[in-house]
Amino acid sequence: MTQTSPEQTVVATLQMLLQRRGVENPEITPEKQLGPDLELDSLELAELSAALEDDLGSDPYSQGLAPETVGQLIAFYN
Repeated sequence: MTQTSPEQTVVATLQMLLQRRGVENPEITPEKQLGPDLELDSLELAELSAALEDDLGSDPYSQGLAPETVGQLIAFYN
């Protein structure tokens, strides 16, 4: 069984959310901002939070943190 890193999980979850919205091959890099660049709305952020909680056992939002970039989100799990 191949183990997935937190970074891979975060990126895969973001890709799923964006592709569901119709964004093909989204460019997800650590510098991308969740709101301005990836245009995640509050519902998508809630879905992201729930998916990361399920997959990784915790999420920054439930701990009172609000990461603004993909890199900050990944750093929470490292």
